[in-house]
Amino acid sequence: MAEIRKASLENKRASQHANEVSVTEETDKALISEKLDSISINQQQQSADDTKISTLETTQNQDSATSPTTPTVTADANATTTTSANNTNSPPRSPHTGASETLENQSSTSSTAPATNSIENGDGQGQDNNSDSNLEEKKPVDPPAAPQVHPLVAQLKQQLYQQRHVLDHLEVERSQYRLDNQSLKDRIGQMKTKVQQRTEAQQQLENNYREHLQSMRATPDDLASISAKLKQLKKKIRELADELLEQADPVTATNALRTFWLNLHDCIEGMGNPLPLHRVRMLTEKFMMDVLVQNMNLNMFPGLAISDHYNDLSFWLEKYDTTFASTRLRQEMALVMVKKNTSGSDIHRKLHEAVQSNWKFLYGGLIKAYPFVYQYDKHEPDTQKHYGAKVQILVEHAMTLGFAMKGQEVDVAAAETRERAQLFDGSLMVDEDGQTSGVVDFCVCPPFVVYGPTVYTLEKGRVLCSPAPASSKPSDGKDTKDAYKTDSPTNAVPTSTNNTSPIST
Repeated sequence: MAEIRKASLENKRASQHANEVSVTEETDKALISEKLDSISINQQQQSADDTKISTLETTQNQDSATSPTTPTVTADANATTTTSANNTNSPPRSPHTGASETLENQSSTSSTAPATNSIENGDGQGQDNNSDSNLEEKKPVDPPAAPQVHPLVAQLKQQLYQQRHVLDHLEVERSQYRLDNQSLKDRIGQMKTKVQQRTEAQQQLENNYREHLQSMRATPDDLASISAKLKQLKKKIRELADELLEQADPVTATNALRTFWLNLHDCIEGMGNPLPLHRVRMLTEKFMMDVLVQNMNLNMFPGLAISDHYNDLSFWLEKYDTTFASTRLRQEMALVMVKKNTSGSDIHRKLHEAVQSNWKFLYGGLIKAYPFVYQYDKHEPDTQKHYGAKVQILVEHAMTLGFAMKGQEVDVAAAETRERAQLFDGSLMVDEDGQTSGVVDFCVCPPFVVYGPTVYTLEKGRVLCSPAPASSKPSDGKDTKDAYKTDSPTNAVPTSTNNTSPIST
């Protein structure tokens, strides 16, 4: 029984001891959980402090541009941070250690537990107080306040910013304009190069075309040179008439000149008997031009043996092909006549005969009106000073000019002037006395006209007009269909004289 009781007592003691151990373990677990909670709170507080410190440093860095003073964290805060970190890093006490100590000191376990709790509670309060003090010490130091900016300064800064913005925009535009300008300059350079190339090509084409036209002409003359040679011919005729007038007998000259144009006998009688000297000179010029102009007609080839056959063929081509064939035929005929006019050839002989025929007719008429010419040429040893030589120069000049006119790719001829029928036309003629209206009585020199795509007057003619009848209207140059009529004798050919030439040809 004693053993049973002893065993039961031991069991009771063991159960009490087990209960005490369980209570101690629960107490230790509670302490451990409290410490773990404290550690987590300290860690959260440390992370919050670190965040505040980084925020403060960022703020200080931003304010460093305006204030040189940089706040720093105090040494106490660093120390506190270090202490809390150390507390956080210390390992917690093991519950098994507490249980073994309780088994060895069973009697003091119950008494020491409240003390331990009070101490631990005191330590927890101390840690809370330390954390509060650390938070107070870790509060960021406010940076010094930035100085206030004057409103006018702020306004000027805003204007400066805007102007800089506008200036940057303008700089971009200027750069773009420079690029555009350079691009345009490059394009202009390319265009100039193309224009230069095309101009040179056009010039080359024009030169080739002129060379082609020149190759088909009988002489190197063009319309400008033909006009100049016409002026030169009229000048020579006038100079010869002036020389003849110096020794002229008005009565003899009047009687001779009156017989040269049967259709103008009455008009000559109306100017006086004897004629005034300026009218004698005018009729002398008319006589020479009427003879010479026959060599310039388009259908007249001096020295051409087949002249009649040529005219028949030319008229036939004009009837069936008015645009090209007759013109080319005329050009080729003139070219052959000039190129093959070599000494000893049939063409040269025929041309010489044509020159002599014109010379005899013209020189014989001058001798009839001015008899002293024959006596002068008879006694003058220098043949170059003979009037006959001067007349021959006029004939050769007229024939050469006629071949130049026939060799053109357009028709150049003397326009028909109907004496005593045609009204004055200022676009074609000039009056001898400066009149601007009337009926043409005398055609001293016919107008020479170019019949191309555009018909125009190359050289105006010289006429003498009489007052127009009351029923007739002066010509204004609009009706040019009949005024430009060609290819017929411009005037009545002077009647032949019986005088023979004293100069051997």
